Amino acid sequence: MVIQVRQFDSSTDSSEEKVQSEKSLPSVDWKEFASNTTLHGLRYTVQNDLSIPRRAIWLVFLFAASSAYTYYGTIAVLKYLARPTKTVITQETSADGLKFPAVTICNLNKFAKSKIDMADEDENFEKMGLNISGCSEILKVRGNLTCGQALLCVSDNYSAAVVPGCDGKTRQNIIKVLAGTSKRLFDQEKFLTNYGHGFDGLFVLYCKFSFAQECSGRDFVPTLTERGLCYTFNSGYNSSTMFHSEFEGPELGLSVLLNVEENESTVGQFSTGLNVLVHDQKTFINRNLGVNIFPGVHSSVAVRLIKVSSRYQHN
Repeated sequence: MVIQVRQFDSSTDSSEEKVQSEKSLPSVDWKEFASNTTLHGLRYTVQNDLSIPRRAIWLVFLFAASSAYTYYGTIAVLKYLARPTKTVITQETSADGLKFPAVTICNLNKFAKSKIDMADEDENFEKMGLNISGCSEILKVRGNLTCGQALLCVSDNYSAAVVPGCDGKTRQNIIKVLAGTSKRLFDQEKFLTNYGHGFDGLFVLYCKFSFAQECSGRDFVPTLTERGLCYTFNSGYNSSTMFHSEFEGPELGLSVLLNVEENESTVGQFSTGLNVLVHDQKTFINRNLGVNIFPGVHSSVAVRLIKVSSRYQHN
């Protein structure tokens, strides 16, 4: 039997145990993980070869990034749990846009004073079409009144206030002549049309549609109402151009500069200005639904198309 005896080195064993214990410490494990991880910037906070200020700066950056990530992540999660609803509204129009409505413009004054006061001998009396039926028939009974003044005297209840010499006797004499024959001498529609405000005097040299599209008198159709002569834009009558609008806005509609012709006032709706109506093409014009616009102001009128469907029950 051979017996070998070895000397036991207690110092070596104690150092190995110390190394193993140091490696097992959590701080050492964390430092090793931080030095070898691919997480951007984390290893710069634990490297001993870097200065303390530089490591502190990296630590601040990491803390700020982590805080931002936590904050926005929390908001996203809370928003998701709240089940929000997203509504998207789109505006769709046809390729050529929506049909622009008809616009009727009326002067609140029925008759132009220059036409009412024009004498029969004036060279423009015939040219302007003022020699309507009834003028020559009442010549002997109207005295010093012009044809327009005489016809206004018998056609309006307030004419005595604007027509000098329109007294009761003169009025009765004129009515007697006009009604004393089976032939219709006095044409109210003709009187309103020929003695009303002309287009050239009412509209000045500015008429545009949708920024740069020019419009003119050809786009306005004379329209007679019970309160006088009006002019309708985009009416659909007389083969006039039909205008369409692609978008909404005051500049994308009709823009006109109008002359009220205050010096031409005679009788009307107790005020000076214009009456503007927006309606569909080829429909009845109800002057009671219009908007009054007075001189010296800029007005914008916005409209919205509402389609109404109705069902009729037949018995």
